[in-house]
Amino acid sequence: MFVSLNPDMEKHNETLNPHQSLDLITSMIRQAKGNVRKSSFYFLLWGWTIVIANLGVYILIRFTDVKNPFLMFALTIPAGLISAIYSVRQSKTQTVSTHLDQIHKWVWIGYGINCVLVVVVGKSISWMINPVIIAMCAMPTFITGVILKFKPLMWGGVVFWAAGTVLFFVPMADQFLISAFAIALGYLVPGYMLRKSEK
Repeated sequence: MFVSLNPDMEKHNETLNPHQSLDLITSMIRQAKGNVRKSSFYFLLWGWTIVIANLGVYILIRFTDVKNPFLMFALTIPAGLISAIYSVRQSKTQTVSTHLDQIHKWVWIGYGINCVLVVVVGKSISWMINPVIIAMCAMPTFITGVILKFKPLMWGGVVFWAAGTVLFFVPMADQFLISAFAIALGYLVPGYMLRKSEK
């Protein structure tokens, strides 16, 4: 369920003193951090999926004559299904959802929608998809880091902004190698650190 405040808040709103209000807000933030902190699964799942896909495309372009190396990104389909199933299961065990949880969820959903739109209009931007997607990835990653006060994710966002800029100026094949490296730094390293902090 979604609650913006403590379940009893509406009933006792007028009886809360400033100290109680501050405690309530602190509790909400702590709850949101606890929920979001479980997102290491997504960073690791998508991190490995995108790293493998990018490296696969790079290798196929550089060392083979495969006509459509970009089919490596079909790996995102099973990853998406796994992610959706995991999300549904998590929502069933999560008893409280705060405003920060909702913001976090919709920021990532918005990013996903933007990624699909970029792929759809790929031809009109000369297939410069990687630079745009990597640059866009910076915002939700950085915001997640801010919510958690988790600097590795914030630095991951900075890595994506920098890599997204660089990618516009390198040959297409090299974009996939650089993207794999950026994802490893921006997703996998913080993802493993986040998983460690969950225990």
